[in-house]
Amino acid sequence: MTIWAGVYTGRIMFNRRLLMLVAVLGLILSGCASQGGLQNVSMKRGFNVMQHASMSWANPQARKSLKQMASTGANAVVLIAFLKQSRPDSVDVLHSDAVSFGELKKAIAYAHDLGLYTVLKPQMLVPGSWAGDINPGNTEAWRQWFESYSRELIAFARFAAEQDVQALVIGTELVHARDQVVWPELIRQVRMVYSGKITYAAHNLEGVKAYPYWHLLDAVSLTYYPSLGNSGRREEMQLHVDQAVADLQQAASVYKKPLWVLEFGMPSASGASARPWEWQHLHHARVDLSVQKDALDIWLHALDKPWIDGIFIWVWYSDYKPGRINDADYTPQNKPAERVIRRFWS
Repeated sequence: MTIWAGVYTGRIMFNRRLLMLVAVLGLILSGCASQGGLQNVSMKRGFNVMQHASMSWANPQARKSLKQMASTGANAVVLIAFLKQSRPDSVDVLHSDAVSFGELKKAIAYAHDLGLYTVLKPQMLVPGSWAGDINPGNTEAWRQWFESYSRELIAFARFAAEQDVQALVIGTELVHARDQVVWPELIRQVRMVYSGKITYAAHNLEGVKAYPYWHLLDAVSLTYYPSLGNSGRREEMQLHVDQAVADLQQAASVYKKPLWVLEFGMPSASGASARPWEWQHLHHARVDLSVQKDALDIWLHALDKPWIDGIFIWVWYSDYKPGRINDADYTPQNKPAERVIRRFWS
């Protein structure tokens, strides 16, 4: 009897140890790179795509790049177009020749052939600066800027309607214009010529909170590049991303609208975790593929939430060859980060 009791007790101890071992292995695996398993399968997910200097959208080979993008498991795409002005204080907004309407038309056709949800996002180019610095300076100058900007944006709205684009972004990171431009009038003009969904891309969480016209739009959207800490270590980046997503949920819950994270990403550059928005010096940066791979893996898991309707990584190019191991740019093309995205979305 004593012997059988000992055997029985031993079996209990063995089973407990086995269960503990399985639990520990589960924790280890959960901390490793993405193993797939997207939960919010209805989420719009994809990339901001941009015409590369080496390959126009008019080149049939550019379709190969979009096809590769779609094969990651992407079901949507943000097509980047450009407006321009010569200085931050200029009032003259013009269409940029960085990508023509004809080239965009080709890209949209490729996207539609692949069954992708299409978003058109015109962005401002300002030499030596960025859209957030645009500030003509006084009431009359702002009026002139608004007229100029509206003329160009309405042209994009008409184009988006003609090409059956599903969504249009009416402004991106226009920090100072947020309080100066007559946005309700611009929204009214856009809706007169375009019946798809419209949104505005606020700059980070502060921009979401400060933009006063979400009630007139179809989605709350932002570009999101918070600092993920100085070390580039996965554990530190995880803490920062978790906090950023918690803050985003709290802020977005006020508006009762679909939420789109229209831009997020990480350069494959040493030190990029501290300032992931910094792009000016990437040509001279030391390549670090692991910081991009880990950051995107963390973001993809953290943003896989039922209250998020769309997420779009920055950036994918029309040329299918960029990226690779010697590139510090944002694109995950041909890098370990692309494999992480494929595992998670597919």
